[in-house]
Amino acid sequence: MADNSTQPQAPSKLNQVQEQVNDVKVILKDNINKVLERGERLDDLVGKTDDLQASADSFQRTSTRVSRKFWWKNMKMMIIIGVIVLVIVVLIILLATGVIPS
Repeated sequence: MADNSTQPQAPSKLNQVQEQVNDVKVILKDNINKVLERGERLDDLVGKTDDLQASADSFQRTSTRVSRKFWWKNMKMMIIIGVIVLVIVVLIILLATGVIPS
């Protein structure tokens, strides 16, 4: 009788341990899949980061070029305005001194 009472418990404990092992296997498989998915997402992020860096470099070069272009345009306008003001001042001085008869 003692043998009968110990035999049903042994398979039951074995089944419990087997169930626990199976649960751990499932959890480990899920964790491995999640890590692989995360790695893929990280690879995607690295690719997007590289693209963004290339775009930022291109933007920097373009903005520098545009900035220089407008600086020169502004300087040309300032020179033209300066020359016009100088011509007007010279004309006023010449008219005031009587070099140019009015």
